[in-house]
Amino acid sequence: MNIGQLIDLVYLASGLSLFMLAGVIFRENPAGRLNIIASIMLFFAGIGPLAASAYGSFLEGIPDIPTWLLNSFYVWELFFPALLYFSAIFPEPRPFYYRYKKLLQIAFLPTVFHLLMVVFMAEPERVLSLLTFESSFPIIGAILSLVFEILRMITAFIGFLLLFHSRFFSIINLAYVVLALIILYYGYKRIENLRLKQQVRVVIYGISIGVGLYTLAIIIPTIFAINLTNPVRDAMVMLGLIVGPGSISWAIVKYQFLDIGLIARKSLVYSISTAIVVGGYLIIVMQAGSIIQSLIGRESQMMNVLVIIVMLLFFQPIYTQVDDFVKRIFIRSRGDFSQILESFSREISTVFQEEKLAATVKDTLKREMFIENVEVCFRETERVYKLVSLDPTGPRVEMEEHTYNYLISKQAPLFADEISSKMDERCLGDALKHHSTEVIVPLIRKDELAGLLFLSSKVAGFRYGSEDLSFLKILANQIVVALESCELYRESLEKQRMEEELAVAKQIQRGLLPGELPLMRNFDFAAFIEPSRQVGGDYYDFIPISSERTGIVIADASGKGVPAALFTARMQVMIQSEARFGKRLEEMMFSINNFLSESSSGERFATCFYGEIDDNERRLFYCNAGHNYPILVRKNGSAESLKKGGLILGAFPEERYETGEVLFEPGDVLVLYTDGLSEAMDDNNIEFGEQRLTENIRKFRVHPAEVISSMIVKSVKQFAAGINDLDDMTLVVVRAKET
Repeated sequence: MNIGQLIDLVYLASGLSLFMLAGVIFRENPAGRLNIIASIMLFFAGIGPLAASAYGSFLEGIPDIPTWLLNSFYVWELFFPALLYFSAIFPEPRPFYYRYKKLLQIAFLPTVFHLLMVVFMAEPERVLSLLTFESSFPIIGAILSLVFEILRMITAFIGFLLLFHSRFFSIINLAYVVLALIILYYGYKRIENLRLKQQVRVVIYGISIGVGLYTLAIIIPTIFAINLTNPVRDAMVMLGLIVGPGSISWAIVKYQFLDIGLIARKSLVYSISTAIVVGGYLIIVMQAGSIIQSLIGRESQMMNVLVIIVMLLFFQPIYTQVDDFVKRIFIRSRGDFSQILESFSREISTVFQEEKLAATVKDTLKREMFIENVEVCFRETERVYKLVSLDPTGPRVEMEEHTYNYLISKQAPLFADEISSKMDERCLGDALKHHSTEVIVPLIRKDELAGLLFLSSKVAGFRYGSEDLSFLKILANQIVVALESCELYRESLEKQRMEEELAVAKQIQRGLLPGELPLMRNFDFAAFIEPSRQVGGDYYDFIPISSERTGIVIADASGKGVPAALFTARMQVMIQSEARFGKRLEEMMFSINNFLSESSSGERFATCFYGEIDDNERRLFYCNAGHNYPILVRKNGSAESLKKGGLILGAFPEERYETGEVLFEPGDVLVLYTDGLSEAMDDNNIEFGEQRLTENIRKFRVHPAEVISSMIVKSVKQFAAGINDLDDMTLVVVRAKET
């Protein structure tokens, strides 16, 4: 194979590649303006190298080829105005495109005029011979002679123009090239979508290098009459033909140029692999034939056939290797939906906040699918969906029942037009219009609508294809899984927060309890407290008022956790402070109630029993603020309840209280308790109750206070055996000593 044949082969391959690219782009979206113009541009670009290949391979040796036939190949120069038109609408139409659309169309006229001139006026003498008219009538003959002279002058002028047409129209083509590259560059600077910017950058560089090399090899030498050697000119043109189509192919399969689908990209990759292997085999076979002929001194058909057979044996393994290599470069790129899903899956595996998940979804779809705007809605309550944004008070989307049921039944992405007639304009319909939604993606979780994706149109007028919808359906499933992870993470954080709160509450509660029991001549004391798993507001206290007088408190604040513990702590401080001022009990409880009512605004309250024991008089003065009635069991077994006082603390300001009084006899037992003890239930939901509590006090009244306390607690736990969900249990026992 000589150098001329190699050049013709490169021209042929380049032309066919451009035709193939034009076909792939047009087939992907025949109605798209950008696809149409791009395919037209590539089609005309492909005619040039095909014509050069045909001339070098077949026509060059044919004598007397009509000039008009050779000049018809100039039709490929329609590539230049097509390039200018393409630059005005790629990747999106520029503002001036709409203002000067007619002017861009007129840009084709100079090239069309040039083509008509070089085809029909390529041989002026032949045209003049056709314009010779004769007539026997003098007047008509004179008129025809005048017409002939005028036509001859016009033809001669056109013939004169033909001497300069290559240089003149080369200037026009150069102007188109420069203007197109400037427009493409400024269009590239305005692109915000990173993925689109990648493909545009590749295309602009490829077109700039390819057209630039052709300009340096052909256009500029033609304008300035520069003589380039054929090898230099052919090398520059061939390099331009390789770089130009190659960059567009790269942009298609690597970055989804013009949103070309995966199937079309795989077909293109298959064609590239086949072209590489077949082209290489042709060159090897031809060179092997030449080498064999030079070695044996003559041409041997047998040896040629043998070489072909050997090459065919290695064709499939080599083709497989080349195909895998090309696919590894192109198809296994981030442009492949499978790779996008894999990358997205890895990215969201460490995302546990809904806001971050939504941001990841938006970024992925905008970057990888060229979508202009993406809105994410997650369910907030039944039929109400919140648009995820930085603003917690952001807009909500209400879902009417029939639309909800329709989306559940579809369980797949759908176009907004498909559901617009089924929507209430005040609900979902208004949201779709506001966000210019083109595609809705329901997020289905266990036959419930967990959320929605609102997708606007794509950039550059790209359309949603079947591959896109399939990809979105798989992506939706991954988002649902990520939502479940977010929910589990939120629950774990809540559990952790509650555990930390419980630890703090228990610490506060332990700090409220007295360090030791009172020591009195005539009374014996015992106390017991056991918080439930959910720390509540139970507490007890002994307040030394004087050497002969001690305050006793038992209380149960509403709620659980730290708030209840803090409320209890605040109440304890007030009780200790008021008790040491020596106020009467009713005044003390009045002040405490008003303070708690103002500080808690009715959100927190507590039941409380407060009493003061006089050791000398064996007397108890008490006030019961809505607490369980303490039980006093006399030595003889009779029982009574301490009821005097008023309403609970912290709920009713200005409430009045009264004071009760009890005189102890030796052997009498007083038990103060919270409802966790009396309301403990067995497995039949039967309460322990005050009656059983009273019976236990009677049964153990002869024992010391500590024994009475432990026996009562033991009885309650035996009664509620097997029940784990017990409330706080608090118990204070006061027993009058027997002399």
